[in-house]
Amino acid sequence: MTEAILKKARVWTAPQFDEKTRGKIQELIDKNGEKELTDRFYKELEFGTGGMRGIMAAGTNRMNIYTVGRASQGLARYLLDNYSDAAVRGVSIAYDSRNNSRLFAHESARVLAANGIRVFVFPELRPTPLLSFTVRHLVNRAGIVITASHNPKEYNGYKVYSADGAQITYPEDERIVEYVDKTDIIRGVKRMEYSDGIKQGLITELGTDVEDSYLHKVGEFTGGVEKGIQKELVKVGRDIKVVYSPLHGTGITLVPKALEKIEGVVVLCEKEQSIPDGNFPTTPTPNPEEVQALSRAIEYARKEDADMVIATDPDCDRMGLAVPDENGNFISLNGNQIGSLLAYLITSSYQKSGNMPEDPAIISTIVSTELAGEIAHTFGTDIFYVLTGFKFIAGKMREFEENEKNHFIFGFEESYGYLADTFVRDKDGVIASVLALLLVKYSIGAHGSVMAFLEFLYRKYGMFMEYQKSFILKGSEGAQKITTLMENLRGNPPEDIAGGKVEVIKDYLIQKVKLLKEGDEKDITGLPKSNVLQFYTENKIKVSVRPSGTEPKIKFYFAFTTPFSESLQETKKILDDRYKYVSEILFKKYGLM
Repeated sequence: MTEAILKKARVWTAPQFDEKTRGKIQELIDKNGEKELTDRFYKELEFGTGGMRGIMAAGTNRMNIYTVGRASQGLARYLLDNYSDAAVRGVSIAYDSRNNSRLFAHESARVLAANGIRVFVFPELRPTPLLSFTVRHLVNRAGIVITASHNPKEYNGYKVYSADGAQITYPEDERIVEYVDKTDIIRGVKRMEYSDGIKQGLITELGTDVEDSYLHKVGEFTGGVEKGIQKELVKVGRDIKVVYSPLHGTGITLVPKALEKIEGVVVLCEKEQSIPDGNFPTTPTPNPEEVQALSRAIEYARKEDADMVIATDPDCDRMGLAVPDENGNFISLNGNQIGSLLAYLITSSYQKSGNMPEDPAIISTIVSTELAGEIAHTFGTDIFYVLTGFKFIAGKMREFEENEKNHFIFGFEESYGYLADTFVRDKDGVIASVLALLLVKYSIGAHGSVMAFLEFLYRKYGMFMEYQKSFILKGSEGAQKITTLMENLRGNPPEDIAGGKVEVIKDYLIQKVKLLKEGDEKDITGLPKSNVLQFYTENKIKVSVRPSGTEPKIKFYFAFTTPFSESLQETKKILDDRYKYVSEILFKKYGLM
């Protein structure tokens, strides 16, 4: 191993580190664990699209009390140096059900309090969107959530929120990183005992007042949507039965309460998955994007003859939905389908109730479905596309308020993140769950079923289908492979994709759009730089490629459009076959298959 890696590792055997940490690193040094030590020390954990996230273990490239403490010290210094009211307005902290989440939350509180900053901590696990609301509700200067969202059980993470309740964005994120980088992990971190922080009034454990206010806001908003579609809901004439799974996460604390506020609903919680557990013992993945994550809840729903299945990820910012088809088989809708259905539900509700605001706007992302744009135009609603990551949707919401130009009514991204109304500034699994319930009620009343409603949209606007493929490439070698692949795509871009000539290339890193057909080039404006490439073909294929900002993987997004054929199944098969053909050719060309 390199001398630089060995030097970094030996630092972690010093007496300032706890005995378990010292012992593990010394063990790796003694047995010359080059690969493991390199992966643990070749870099610092970075703030990406979702903050700092990594595998829990000892090392600079791992989540542990020392990297969390260093990040908190950097954040504390940043706040105190840049905001005169930071100490008084303070920081709120929430955490999810993952292993060590409570420990990391308390470590963050200890460091902030030692720097004289007031801290407001949820005493038990709570959803991420509640933290976003809390920062706004308590007028905090910042917020922290300890979570790794839907990642495997080995991971945890650290998200930082700005004073408006949104995740930090450029340039604030880079400025915080500068402060963190200047912080010595041993001598540079101040700490005080958690109990002393409480005694001195620097640490306050929150009661139920904040979440009660949050649930009231959720009820106010979704009640307005329900009134907008009341005529269709009357046609249902029976209770809607919903099976809910929090996938061993925080959603169990608020989602059932929110759902039960809707009249005519029976809520059944999947029993075992309602127990918070960072090992996620009943599911191979706590990610509602994965069909298998909903399998237990779907099995329960079949037994109970339920109308729908809802699942949220461990920190309850993502929501997945499954509904029965005409044969009673449950179909898991993808994030683009859910987003499109909710876009239609919300815009039509505003229109029917006569409460559509002036200059209404939907915000989505550059890799999400363009069906939402077709729906928005039907209702005279603007749609804006931002970079991947909900913090960019929140940034556009902030821009609306500053410019007083548009009014936000709905935002979503294909990775199962949804938000409506403005009292939260992050994707919200609680709000999304209630909207999903209203969606099912509306669909049954107006179309007979959710699948019939989806077919109605496809017949009206054309069939839009999107697909994803991710390649996980771990460690420093994997990071280099991802870098090389992006360089190859830039330096040797595909001239055609499965027979369709590439006409447009968008490169968000250099902020350029190449119009190959016209032989022209123009700038990308209004979006920050990002390592994303998009290719558009003459036969309406769109391929997007980007490395993940928080995980060791590279993602490919494929989008296809075609007129609706005889049936939903037949048209979907046409596009499924097209995706299989196109993706195999592309992946082989760039050495991924």
